[in-house]
Amino acid sequence: KEQILLAVPSRSLCTENCKGFCPTCGADKNAGDCGCDEKDIDPRWAALKNLVDGK
Repeated sequence: KEQILLAVPSRSLCTENCKGFCPTCGADKNAGDCGCDEKDIDPRWAALKNLVDGK
């Protein structure tokens, strides 16, 4: 079971140039920009991001 899960891509796309779906709102990225901020970070990781950014 573990080997199958590792072999399956975590992000399935229909073609190589497919942009997929927005992970926030689910909009089709091929149709256009949905306006979601993809840089939105989980607050639990904010302290680590500040450490990496040198803040």
